[in-house]
Amino acid sequence: MRTPTPWAPVILAALLTTLPLQAGARLDLKLRAYEGSREAALTPPSFVTSSYMQPTITANLHTESDLSKETAQIKRVFNLKDVTLLTEAVMTLGGETPDRPADTARHFFRLNGSAFQVNVRMIETKPSMRFLVVFNEIVKEKPQNILTTEMLLVGGHTAVLGFEDRGGKPYFCSFHVSGPADMIPAPPPPPPPPRPDDIQKKLEQFEKGAVKASKDIKPPRLVKKVAPVYPPEAKEKNLEGMVVINARIDTQGNVSDVMVLKSSGEIFNAAAIEAVKGWKYEPMVLEGKPRDAIFTVTIRFALSKDKKDPDPPKKPDAPQPPDPPQPPPPPLPSSRG
Repeated sequence: MRTPTPWAPVILAALLTTLPLQAGARLDLKLRAYEGSREAALTPPSFVTSSYMQPTITANLHTESDLSKETAQIKRVFNLKDVTLLTEAVMTLGGETPDRPADTARHFFRLNGSAFQVNVRMIETKPSMRFLVVFNEIVKEKPQNILTTEMLLVGGHTAVLGFEDRGGKPYFCSFHVSGPADMIPAPPPPPPPPRPDDIQKKLEQFEKGAVKASKDIKPPRLVKKVAPVYPPEAKEKNLEGMVVINARIDTQGNVSDVMVLKSSGEIFNAAAIEAVKGWKYEPMVLEGKPRDAIFTVTIRFALSKDKKDPDPPKKPDAPQPPDPPQPPPPPLPSSRG
């Protein structure tokens, strides 16, 4: 277990020689602190210091900054039962003050009666944003270092630092660049598409050692099917599509691997893969022995009529010609005799 170190004065002295933020520039970092809960209680960690917290894990997540989506991502990645937001704040770098340089931000918060100080200093802005992060616990009015680390922020990514208290309860702090708009880093470019020979090699490796369904060999019977979850973003945009998947089952009929062969859009891929992985088949038996098998399945995403946008308004009927004028009534007979 790592013994907490003091505020790393050598590192800070070196950083004082560089000012990655241009004069007058500003950068906002959104800080969120979460409390997590696990399915089962773990053995409380043994502490070698008097600190209330100790660091556990650091991760860089590709997630949207929306609170609900970030919370769901942290819950999934760290296998938590639940995640609760405790506090959030905007840490602004820029504008030098007597107690801190322009490329540094500081924030204080309290947790279960203990006070904590977060210091963030920018190291560089290009090719990506790199920061030094220092977590201190205030013990007897003096900062005691818990964690000193670096974090890297690129477009669409959130840095997450994990901690545990003396009872083993997990806590997390997340950081992402929230503004100004011209300072938010652009997401990294997508990877180049695989070359045809790479795809062929991947397909051969995927099919190695398995029986491939064909006209003469029918795929096994499906005994359990899990419906895919419609991607919320696709539903909001009224998008429909399909995903063609190569599925591989083991000798027990469980889907052991999947490979996307064709897709209407990446927005549907993850939901299709997650659904097929939960399917169950009868084992493929050839010559009296169960075998791994490969076959193709198609997942379709279609919105029900009431979920789509309402029908466009009908065009108004063309104006009808006016009724022809009626002839005047006949004159009344004379009353003279």
